[in-house]
Amino acid sequence: MKNNEHVYIKKIGDHEGFEVWLVDGSLVRRDLDENFTEYEHHARYKFIPANEIWIEKDTNEEEWKYFLENLDLERKYISEGSTFGEAVEKANSIEQKDRRNSPRIQKILDSHHKRKEALEKIHKEKMEEWCASFLTVWRIDGSIVRALYMVDYADGGHDLVYDFVPKNEIWIEEVLDENERKFILLHEMHERYLMSQGKDYHHAHEGATIIEARYRKNPEELEERMKEEWEKNNF
Repeated sequence: MKNNEHVYIKKIGDHEGFEVWLVDGSLVRRDLDENFTEYEHHARYKFIPANEIWIEKDTNEEEWKYFLENLDLERKYISEGSTFGEAVEKANSIEQKDRRNSPRIQKILDSHHKRKEALEKIHKEKMEEWCASFLTVWRIDGSIVRALYMVDYADGGHDLVYDFVPKNEIWIEEVLDENERKFILLHEMHERYLMSQGKDYHHAHEGATIIEARYRKNPEELEERMKEEWEKNNF
């Protein structure tokens, strides 16, 4: 029997000596580590077996090739003498170049109004319940963000962290299921509030992670806390 068996959904293949497993990211974040996103391996998270790669179920299958490419490059650079941090940086750089070679991204990059066209493609639908004059929450296409701006962008973000997010906006990945979006939105609203009060990103993220973990354990209290955080974002 596998450790943490409840997070596994199905094995989706083998890759360079690794078993590739689709996992329930919401359960991983609830029970193992709130910072798990998209795909990971043993070098980052020791609870992942050394011979496995985990990919979150709420990801776009078209991006899986990029996830695996990134991990291959990390291992390659480490074997050549790079530190883990250096290997990650190099792998991310190459992955982003490959993502930008896709026809739809090239179309945006060739546009005379690149910023405007990118936002039109990134914005998918407003989460109307959480929108007001002081804040707009968007479900977004994260794959475009990863190609154009930040290859390790995942799940959510807001204007006080990322300069590519317009003022007074929070972004939540559209591929996440409805329940998971709420936990991520709680995190982003709390983090954004803390940063508005002068906290740096590191400490604000840490605080938001603590809050997210608490309500993953107590989901019956989630809606009430989300409303409190939403009101605190009126600044």
